[in-house]
Amino acid sequence: MEKNNGKIVAVVALAIAVVALSVGFAAFSATLTIQSATATVEKNDEFSANINYTEGQTLKCVYTGTETEVEGTYNAGTASGKTWTGVNVPLTAGHKSVTCTAQITNASAYTAYLRQISIASALTCASAGTGDDAASNAAAVCATVSAQIKVGGATGTFTTTNSTAVDVTGSTSTIAANGTGTAELTIAYTSAIAADGDLSVTIPTISLLYKTA
Repeated sequence: MEKNNGKIVAVVALAIAVVALSVGFAAFSATLTIQSATATVEKNDEFSANINYTEGQTLKCVYTGTETEVEGTYNAGTASGKTWTGVNVPLTAGHKSVTCTAQITNASAYTAYLRQISIASALTCASAGTGDDAASNAAAVCATVSAQIKVGGATGTFTTTNSTAVDVTGSTSTIAANGTGTAELTIAYTSAIAADGDLSVTIPTISLLYKTA
């Protein structure tokens, strides 16, 4: 009996050892996941902030088609940042057209393409005087008043009855990267008769829309 009991104990002990060995070599695993990952590439608009009228430039106006600077008191305005303002020129029977010029700088790394020339509203023109100083033929003269903006190969012409924006897509008006361009503003009237009194012509805001393509 003692021998048999010894065998039984030995067998049981061996079974336990095998089980223990199996547990010792068991394989475990864990899986890590990355879900719903996104990234946004934010635009770096170095273009719009870098298309401006050239800082510090001295502007002047000439009688259209000549190199002769306008005589007497006039103001070619101030061009800075995105605004050219304060132009005030005289038109006379002897000089019916005056052109003022401003430089535009493209300080970006892109070619600037002019895509549209627009104006806020039509020009206004009326007698600048009253009583005996009023222009009796104001309507006839004002009907021929115009403001033309020319930039490179693109031109927009506006009158007292026309304020339609000009789509210049495909024009040759471009400013190279880190280059300059020129804007020419011509104010004129073509009436065959001279005004018999001073006239006041107001030109609303004219806008030049540049894009990169």
